[in-house]
Amino acid sequence: MTLEASPARAAADGRTKRTLFCPTCGHESAMDDGWIDDDGTERRRLLCPGCGDTVVDRPRP
Repeated sequence: MTLEASPARAAADGRTKRTLFCPTCGHESAMDDGWIDDDGTERRRLLCPGCGDTVVDRPRP
């Protein structure tokens, strides 16, 4: 998944390609809508605002 901003495209179900899903609690929303960015690491980590689980964990560019 690319973390850089790109134009949102609607999928067949109305969601955009920038929608993230938390497999732990089922929370879903746009990448820039409430996900917690953990800036304290050398990796890009996005945490679920619902349960705090890590949804994205990758090296920073």
